[in-house]
Amino acid sequence: MRGRWAAAAIGAGVARSRAGAKENQQAQAAQAQQQASQQQIEAQQRQIEALQQQKQQQPQTQPRQEDITQQLQKYADLHQKGILSDEEFQKLKADLLSKM
Repeated sequence: MRGRWAAAAIGAGVARSRAGAKENQQAQAAQAQQQASQQQIEAQQRQIEALQQQKQQQPQTQPRQEDITQQLQKYADLHQKGILSDEEFQKLKADLLSKM
């Protein structure tokens, strides 16, 4: 009878040991995954910062140039409709082009 109890106790100890080892492996895997996620987040933050710096360094000429083009088109339409004279149109056009 003692042999059965001893074998059962040893078996239970081995099972607990294996379960503990498995939990330890799972905890290590979870920690590794968390570190990988943290590294990915940091890499994305660096990319965002680099893009923001790049955006700040680029001249903001594109929206302004489109705005001037739209203004010029508006003046041309007014000139074509006869609302602006040739002289007024040329003056407004020269003012816009000097801002470029």
